[in-house]
Amino acid sequence: MGIIRIKGILSSWKGRVLRANAVPWQDHWTARAAMVSFNLKWIGANSLILVGDSNLEMVPQQALEGLNIVNAGFGGATAANVYATINSPVVLSALKANPPQKAIIQAGTNDSTTRADPDAVSGQVMSICSLFLGMGTVPVVFAIPPIEEKKTASRSAATADAINNATRAASLKNAVTYIDPYASLRGLEDVTEDGIHLSRKAIVALVEAIRAA
Repeated sequence: MGIIRIKGILSSWKGRVLRANAVPWQDHWTARAAMVSFNLKWIGANSLILVGDSNLEMVPQQALEGLNIVNAGFGGATAANVYATINSPVVLSALKANPPQKAIIQAGTNDSTTRADPDAVSGQVMSICSLFLGMGTVPVVFAIPPIEEKKTASRSAATADAINNATRAASLKNAVTYIDPYASLRGLEDVTEDGIHLSRKAIVALVEAIRAA
């Protein structure tokens, strides 16, 4: 298939997959949403979908070997972006046609700026959970990882903690399972590579939690 043909397909999917202004308009989002929709056609019993941002998208596929899984992580996505993507017509219809058994939701790292509203972020996460509950998929919420401020000026460790606290409380209120894959790593050095994205030991902890969920 030629490059021109591929670009034409992605352009057509851009209008079908995502509502205008719902998520950043970049080919990455368009391609990822299309791939998620295609992959959902092949899952069945004991299946799992990963929903979130780059910290899920970047989990090496070989680390998830043996799992019946669709990775729907989108780099750069806020919790609102994640909700808009899952709720987009093509992705949502693919999910409803072949719903996964469980959905692991880890969203909020890209919301962890100083001015973010933790309650608004936790509300978006609960809205994502509601989408999955409506199709019979069991949602499992993961805490977002620690922010290492000395490595990044774009995120706030205190806000990330507040988002986790708000999301934990909202999960408890709504009877949604909440898990912190990074509990044993909090307070340690080099949990991330650049302040946001996970180091190898944090990815190992995340994968262990995914397999145990």
